[in-house]
Amino acid sequence: MTYRIPAMSSAALGLTVALLSGCATTSGVVVNPAVAKATYQSAFVIVHGGNSSDMDAKVQKELLRHGLGVSVGQEGGDSGNAQLVVRYADDWKWDVAMYLRSFDVMVFDAHSKLLLATGSWKNSAVHLFYSADKVVANVVDQTFDKLAH
Repeated sequence: MTYRIPAMSSAALGLTVALLSGCATTSGVVVNPAVAKATYQSAFVIVHGGNSSDMDAKVQKELLRHGLGVSVGQEGGDSGNAQLVVRYADDWKWDVAMYLRSFDVMVFDAHSKLLLATGSWKNSAVHLFYSADKVVANVVDQTFDKLAH
């Protein structure tokens, strides 16, 4: 017995697959392979201030949750005795409400300035309104899980 899919059904199936593939967010972590895993105790966060002060606070909170002592300052500021320097980039767009389009975190050795790891998250083209708290928590978790011990 042979089954034939009507033309309308296959067109609907194709459209559904295309739309769902546009709904996928992406995330990932890359760790510098030349760096041995280590235990870190302190981080200096490069803060953005202004409209990003809430994201500054989210990054700091997640680093504290990972047991790091956190100090903050502007780009080029003195990182003191911190072992790590953490930079982040957030990109927001408007569509009925503001939504997080992407979030990246970069972790550097404070003394050698070597990039140790980078974590990223990208919303899909057909975006959803993800919680910035959860996105930051997931990216920091994934990055430090691969970087530490």
